[in-house]
Amino acid sequence: MPTQQVIVVESPKAPFVLATREIPSPEKGEVLIKTMAVALNPANWIQREYNILVDKYPVVLGNDVAGTVEALGEGVEGLKKGDRVFGRAVKGGFGQYTAVPVAGFLVPIPENASFDEVATIPMAFTSACIGLFAAAPIGLGLNTTFSCNIPPQDGSALVIGAATSVGQFAIQLLKSLGFSRIVTYASGVHSEYLRQLGATECIDRGEVPLESLAAALRAPVKVIYHTIDLAALNTAYDCVTEGGSIVTCQPTAPFDQDGERKKLLFVRVAPNPATIEQFKKSQELMVKNVSEMLKRGIITGNRYEVLPGGVSGILGGLEKLQKGDVRGVKLVAHPHDTSA
Repeated sequence: MPTQQVIVVESPKAPFVLATREIPSPEKGEVLIKTMAVALNPANWIQREYNILVDKYPVVLGNDVAGTVEALGEGVEGLKKGDRVFGRAVKGGFGQYTAVPVAGFLVPIPENASFDEVATIPMAFTSACIGLFAAAPIGLGLNTTFSCNIPPQDGSALVIGAATSVGQFAIQLLKSLGFSRIVTYASGVHSEYLRQLGATECIDRGEVPLESLAAALRAPVKVIYHTIDLAALNTAYDCVTEGGSIVTCQPTAPFDQDGERKKLLFVRVAPNPATIEQFKKSQELMVKNVSEMLKRGIITGNRYEVLPGGVSGILGGLEKLQKGDVRGVKLVAHPHDTSA
């Protein structure tokens, strides 16, 4: 059987290591992708560290991939070998070939986008888009059809942790909705870039501590997207108007405020057994429109940094993520790069 280089976790909480494994065959409803770019996420090392959602070992983690179709599984139609696609793998992304289910997140790459750019999209964009667009209880319901052509809806918003991958997409999506006031809370070194994405006001977290955020905001906003800093979710309560909305992509962030007193809509973007069918339907609508969003320039991928060393470069990238040494960019590896 042909083999490939991968980054594998051999047993629960074992370190990431470079290894050789067989190239998988796509199962029914899957395509095998020759992975030209894979993006790293903090969730990757967290999954290994805390043994989350892994049913057996050894395991190859990694989710956000872009490349060309190498083979089709049973029942797959509308694609052919060589097609450029990007998507979200359940696992297996940290290798040279990745099997991706067609029914999840799998999208043709527009001509105006590169492998590196689109590899930054799947996980972070899903959190931002579902959280803002889908109906409650998984989203705020701001664009339940996920259409690129809805009438503008003027509004005000605050994105906490705006320089994160999710935050960058939240800014762009709020701009696409027509929001006239989009405030960001992030390190001041990112302010210029966040304004390019659509921010109208930037509050520097280096100058304004969390407890002073509401005062620095001057006037409360209708919508808040919280991406990072668990303590900031409670602070969001002081920054939102009565009858406003707060969404977070942090499943464990404490929220101890009386939402009913302010008549708030409060949402966590985290599918669970009770909402999984709604999540799947919303994701299907999202996937149908994301390519058009890219073509029109409604969204662009995150800023990224390419890791040297092909598959082996993923090891250093995961270490940087775990140490917290990555700011405002997505790390991307090229699994077929053999120049190192």
